[in-house]
Amino acid sequence: MNQHLQKILDLIQQSEHLTAEEKTALLKSVKDADKDLEITTFKLDRTEKVKRTTAILLEETIVELEQKRKAVETQNRELEVESSLERVRTQAMSMNRPDNLIDICEIVYKELQLLGFSELRNAMINIYNDDKSSFLNYDYSANAGKTVTVMPYNFHPLIEKQVRITKTAGDAFYEFSFAGKELKDFRELRKNNGELDDPKLEDSSSLHYYFYSIGTGSIGISAYSAITENKLELLKRFRNVFNLAYQRYTDITFAEAQAREAQIELALERIRARTMAMQRSDELAETAAVLFQQFKDMGQSAIQITIGVMNEEKQQIELQLTDWKGGGEKINRTFNVSMDEPTVGNKMYTAWKAKQKSTVIDLTGKELQDWIAYRN
Repeated sequence: MNQHLQKILDLIQQSEHLTAEEKTALLKSVKDADKDLEITTFKLDRTEKVKRTTAILLEETIVELEQKRKAVETQNRELEVESSLERVRTQAMSMNRPDNLIDICEIVYKELQLLGFSELRNAMINIYNDDKSSFLNYDYSANAGKTVTVMPYNFHPLIEKQVRITKTAGDAFYEFSFAGKELKDFRELRKNNGELDDPKLEDSSSLHYYFYSIGTGSIGISAYSAITENKLELLKRFRNVFNLAYQRYTDITFAEAQAREAQIELALERIRARTMAMQRSDELAETAAVLFQQFKDMGQSAIQITIGVMNEEKQQIELQLTDWKGGGEKINRTFNVSMDEPTVGNKMYTAWKAKQKSTVIDLTGKELQDWIAYRN
């Protein structure tokens, strides 16, 4: 029993002023009050337990919801990244010539910006050429647009180091930064190399470069401030997607080059065989026809093929040729051009006499009209 009610109970029982009936009634009321108090206390205890349980469950629910929220955010971010990577992959897989690399720079730049690279300056792909000790720098930025620049390996010590490191391994990575006087000197170096002005770079206090190797070159970005490790990992994923597509492109290009070389060798062999079978000089017309057909088979259109033999005794160039209608049929007669004829004849003879392997004669205006009149 409640201690306070117990005291009241004791006082009632000890009282000499109350009748037995009054004591009985009061004792019953005290006991009823104690019973009600116990019930109320029980209910309060149960309510408190429910509240504590509810609070715990609510806290667990909040934690779980926060975890789910973060998981959803991570999932949405991953979907966003994968969508960007897929767009880069699609663009890269459609490459069919080296010039397409500038389009890859553009889409990488735009996708990185969409993914929060607010400090981004440009996106670049460098293709190395050891024979010329230089590389082609394909570059895209919102300020300068698409540019392609030839950069010597020794353009700057840090760039020279970048080339050296990214050539060592297919997974190589290199980063470097400019600040203070180094940045000022680098700005001047860019201008002297003929690169476009970058007003934002003039106001920037630093410039940061990040490059991943693609074997025959590198892909990377520059930024006006340092990027986080998360962004660096994201850039690596872009590199991986592009690298797979680029390797496919280089494999196809190499295979096409080999097939083209085989095609050229076959054409040369046909010409060689025809030439070796000649017994008279007038059979050069047939060789000219074979030449015409081989050029045509390789997609090189010509109006006419001519083979000239220098006859210094007669001061003439003896021509064997195909028809001038573009059909490639041989003409069964010899045409003679004087070595003194100024528009074509003398130029051909002079180049031959100087042992030049090739010469180009472009005719326009009066010269062209004079040659047509002479030719006719």
